[in-house]
Amino acid sequence: MKLASADWQELLPVFRETFKIWSPGLTKSDYLEYQHRQINHPWARRNIRHLTLNCDGKIVSSLKLSSINLQVRGENYRVGGIGAVYTQLECRNRGYASELMEETVELAKKEKFQALILFSDIDCGFYARYGFQEIGAADLLIQLPVLKGKPVFPPAVEVCEDGAVTIELDGISYELHQERFLPEHLDYATRHYRQWLRRQPYGIDRDQQYYSYKLMRESFLHEHSHLSWPAISITSIKAEGVAAGYAITESAGGVLRILEIVAQNKVREAIWAALLVRALSEKLIRIRAWESLAADFAPAFNLKQLINKIGLDELIPQSFKGQLNYYDRSWGRGMLLPFDDKLEDLHLTAPCPLVELDHL
Repeated sequence: MKLASADWQELLPVFRETFKIWSPGLTKSDYLEYQHRQINHPWARRNIRHLTLNCDGKIVSSLKLSSINLQVRGENYRVGGIGAVYTQLECRNRGYASELMEETVELAKKEKFQALILFSDIDCGFYARYGFQEIGAADLLIQLPVLKGKPVFPPAVEVCEDGAVTIELDGISYELHQERFLPEHLDYATRHYRQWLRRQPYGIDRDQQYYSYKLMRESFLHEHSHLSWPAISITSIKAEGVAAGYAITESAGGVLRILEIVAQNKVREAIWAALLVRALSEKLIRIRAWESLAADFAPAFNLKQLINKIGLDELIPQSFKGQLNYYDRSWGRGMLLPFDDKLEDLHLTAPCPLVELDHL
């Protein structure tokens, strides 16, 4: 069997099956609408193909292949992103997924992709057969102290009624404003991300259409999922009145999840301080993020340093250690298959600099 590209109508049998395992709290009709919107988004139409193996006119196994740019030390590499690998239930245990992966790897080489990347929700051993190497896949977790009553913050910290936070840090005044991440923020986010990316070991290059595609997916889930899918927020920051970066977060179940922080080093400290203030104000119990954010505190991390710096030590119990904890993700484990010699050692970069918004 050979690979074929499939359109919306041909993929309907796949989506009707994957609804049972991949639907994030959507009804079947909403799940199909969710897939339809993704396929027809302008960025997806240019950059995503659904590849299938067919037998007797029916799809037996399928995946999606994205065309993305990976920026490594200032150079761009054309990389294929693999996602949604699925074999139809009645076709399992016949080697179709293996054949699909083999054909996709050969296609990527033929089309001059310089690497393939994926995020595995199954045993990574399956993809290791084809040469994929694991990249960092740890989560970091910060347990927060439980405060009684409404927190009274020190003079260096001001929390306004609209949620804005002002922080004085090392003689510099920072203003941070949190809003729901909406299309009108795309230009701001894209500009700051591209400036920041140039100084990273590697990361996925983004344009406004890429952001729009990601935002569309998250917004649809927030508006339609019965699982109370959290809305994505953007926290923009100004240093002495000058725009200096942002953080993207979501909050649910007592957890502040930081998807990414995009700013230069000194400003990042102020963003962390503001996010900590926000979490304490909202009585959240923990902060979670991918390991890329641990680079802010390498080689060791103790949140107490920042707590003392902005005067929160008078508010937080002395018993609070502020320790950073790591644990391996059971989902979304990154893997890379390099074809270009310059990318051979990329999987060794630690901590892995990929951010959660780029999960395929």
